[in-house]
Amino acid sequence: MRRQLGGDGRTTREIEAVVKLASDMIPAIYEHGTKTVSDEDRLYIIEQFIEGDTYRRVLERNPIQSFQNTLELANILLTSCAEFEKARLVHRDIKPENLICGTDGKIWIIDFGLARHLDKTSLTLSGQHFGVGTFGYAAPEQFRNIKPEINSRADLFSIGVILYESLTGQQPFWFNPPDLLRTLRKMESEDLAPLTIPGDVNGHFSRFISQLVQRYPSRRPQSAREALEWFEPVYAKIRKP
Repeated sequence: MRRQLGGDGRTTREIEAVVKLASDMIPAIYEHGTKTVSDEDRLYIIEQFIEGDTYRRVLERNPIQSFQNTLELANILLTSCAEFEKARLVHRDIKPENLICGTDGKIWIIDFGLARHLDKTSLTLSGQHFGVGTFGYAAPEQFRNIKPEINSRADLFSIGVILYESLTGQQPFWFNPPDLLRTLRKMESEDLAPLTIPGDVNGHFSRFISQLVQRYPSRRPQSAREALEWFEPVYAKIRKP
């Protein structure tokens, strides 16, 4: 699939992120370059086409996902997050719209346009009151643009929100009509109620999700690798053979 894009820095960073990761959970970029269109240089990407639906579409059809499906989703997202962390990348926009469920059952992560490269100068102005990301999924420190605290723990928060939404059928921080300040107030002042999940042996998975969505990053797992290490015994104990 070919995409024609503007020539801003975020597009370049997206290309750099995907090429650097070369993960089998991210659609591959086969070719990229610059082409002149109407006297304007524009970047283009030729990338792998994934046939399937976004996870948002999946949730629209079936708002409450099974425990086993959510457990498998958690394994994929946490494994991916650990890969991002190893490459010194923070996705910063993990949400159902950026997950593709392939027709073969495989889940892919897309859209690295907001990815933060921890070894490069940030493209987001430090003086901005709010950072980039999607309200309701972006962690409070990302929402508030507190740059020194934005690392893989922000992606872990987003993953926790998706898992919570998958099991309950409700986005825990959204309001109708949308209200940015109420969303922020809830994220910064309330901890989500623990879940009761049928089949969750001793509530391990519920407590794990609660750790991911802690409002203070210091109360979450301190790295994606640590989160994966916490999760793996739970996954091994609960998942179907």
